[in-house]
Formats: sequence, C-alpha cells, structure tokens
Amino acid sequence: MSTHSLRKTSAISFEKVAGTAPDLIDMYKDAGDSLRKQDLIGTRAAVYLVIDRSLSMEGYYLNGTVQRLSDQILSLTAHVDDDGIVQVAFFDDDVRTIGRGRGLFRRSQKLADVALGAHQGRIAELHNSLGRMGGTRYRPAMEAVMEHYRASTAYQDSTPAFVVFQTDGAPHDEDETADFLRSTQHENVRWQFVPFGQENQFGCLSRLPGNVGISAVGHDPLSMPSAELYNRLVTGLPRS
Repeated sequence: MSTHSLRKTSAISFEKVAGTAPDLIDMYKDAGDSLRKQDLIGTRAAVYLVIDRSLSMEGYYLNGTVQRLSDQILSLTAHVDDDGIVQVAFFDDDVRTIGRGRGLFRRSQKLADVALGAHQGRIAELHNSLGRMGGTRYRPAMEAVMEHYRASTAYQDSTPAFVVFQTDGAPHDEDETADFLRSTQHENVRWQFVPFGQENQFGCLSRLPGNVGISAVGHDPLSMPSAELYNRLVTGLPRS
C-alpha cells in the first residue's frame, strides 16, 4: 500500500487554518474540493511560487491580483505541506535578490517566505523593496528555485517540488529556458505555468517536457473563481 493511500488527510487542518489565517478559509476549502476530485488529498509537495516583475505586470501588483494569487497558492500549500510556507521568487531580467535583516546582519537571498498568518500585504512589501521592474527572462528564477529545492530537506526526503510559475509574457530567453526545463524532466519537480493574458503567446511552453503544465487565467485573473484555478492547477500536482 502506498504512503499516499495511508494518509488521506491535509497537511494542515481546517481548524489550524481558521485560527491562523481565517481570511483564507474559503480558498482552503476550494483547494480541498479540487484535490478530492482528483483523489489527491494526502499528497505532499514542496510548493514554490515564481512571480513576474516585468514592467507590464505593474497593474497586476497595484490592483491586488498578485497578492490574491499568492493567497491562493498558500491556501493550496496548506493541504500539501505542513510548514504552511510558500517559497517565493521574483524575476524580470534576472532573479531579484531580497534583503533580510539590517546592518551587519543584512543578507541577500533569492527566495522569500510567505507564511500562513504573515501573508497579508506580504507581496506588496516584497515587491516594493525590489526597485525598478524590467524585462522577462525565466531561466534565472528557475535556476534559483532548483538550487533551493536541491538543498532542502524535501529533496532529501524525496518529496516532490511543485513550482507555480506566473508570468504575463513569453520569455526573452526562450532557448535557455527550454534547455533548462528539459534538464529537469527526470527530477522530482513539476512546473505549472499560470500565464496572465493571451494563452497563445505561450506556445513555446506547450512543446516542452511532460513535467511542464499550463493553467492560463486570461487578462483578468481576479474574475476567475479560486475553485476554477484550483481545478486547473491540481492536475499538474506531482503524486508523492
């Protein structure tokens, strides 16, 4: 009998989410419903969220779209990872480094935590600390995610990585991106793209390996119910 079949429970209980992040309860319920439809309750994964900071994304930050996506992914994470944390990376022309601490203790890192109970306004806080917005190169952020995952206890425990990669434009480094994604196809990682805008501009992704999926949300992601987003996302969740 598989480990998955022995633990048909979410990583974090409804009661704990209600006590820690009551504003996420509806999203948590929707995510659970989508997982049950696919018989995925009990699945475990290390969840990453990669967010586009190209200049064309500015409006999506200002109107709360990016924060909402972060909340949606965090609510899904509560079902599959018991630390209640999503590792987040931001990219434009390069992966952006995030300062942590102050003075002599200040350190730069490529990923930041978004945690249950400390999620409200977190995306704006991080985004506003990163300065100007730039272009669209995927590969540096992908490399940062894989570097973090390979150094993690999740990797050592053979827990799969589920990377939600948000963008609103095709990459300027298409060949480099394709080569890197192909290099990960035999690793325990799934890349699930969430394009904002016209889905047909991301045709390059549909020709990539089987560990890559696309869950397009159109020009107005705020109008898409969370339940519909989860129904699309969970089909790409790796089965642990």
